[in-house]
Amino acid sequence: MTKRNQIREKFKIDMNIKDIRQEMALLNNVAPLKGPRYSACLHTYEAASNQRELILEWFTDQVIPQIPMDSASFLSIGCGAGELDVKILAAGMAHASTIAYVGLEPDSQQCERFMSSMELAGDQNTRVETLNTNFERCTEQRRFDRVLMVHSLYYMDDPERAIDKALNLLNESGRLIVLIASNDTLNELSSSFWKMENGGSSWFSEDLSKHLEERGVSFELHRIEARLDITSCCEPESEQGSRIADFIAQVPLGELPPGLRAKIFSYLEATSQFDGDIRSLPHNVDAFVI
Repeated sequence: MTKRNQIREKFKIDMNIKDIRQEMALLNNVAPLKGPRYSACLHTYEAASNQRELILEWFTDQVIPQIPMDSASFLSIGCGAGELDVKILAAGMAHASTIAYVGLEPDSQQCERFMSSMELAGDQNTRVETLNTNFERCTEQRRFDRVLMVHSLYYMDDPERAIDKALNLLNESGRLIVLIASNDTLNELSSSFWKMENGGSSWFSEDLSKHLEERGVSFELHRIEARLDITSCCEPESEQGSRIADFIAQVPLGELPPGLRAKIFSYLEATSQFDGDIRSLPHNVDAFVI
């Protein structure tokens, strides 16, 4: 594709997302993705991406070797059911003599699943517990070696305050690990909805970088490059594709006007690339070590 054609395509994509944002701003009573539908969409979305396995590789290579070897403590904010935490715990057990691992999660059912999975993965040298609460209302006073925020900062009402609060939960040599989506085309739809729902915009990588730089807080930044398979999103009547698209937009697309839904799927097609028979989008995540 020539440079002129690339510019034309980018202009069409930019206009497409602008139209989507304008139409979404006019909608009323569109509920965010939540409950069983959210869980189902999240599971399908994650299964269509190689991001989680790459995140685990990064933790194993970059985070675990730096934890204390005698006794290490973790606080995982927004741990969910602990799918990633179980693997982080297993990697940590091979490095540290004892591990204390706390999962913080507002959903009580997810807390139960977290405890079940973590207790099975642990041994007599691990201590696991959950805090069933919203982080912004949490009154935890303990200090930790590592505080983890893996794809959880988006859901904070006040991201600046959440980061400052997390930093205050570190011990003297502790580090805050924040994994957050990069500012790319995949997040344009979800940020459009969050802006409509919350009267503002959700934070992505550039927003966190700006906040830390303004505060004079030093950090390391690592880019984890992943891909999301959206082939099924372009297949009519595909439930898998519907779930993936719902999670990308963070709203049940079936509740939107047909014309707006068509624009959203057109946007996904226009911003994706083919690798053989697979249509995919960049699904990058930036890892901040603070």
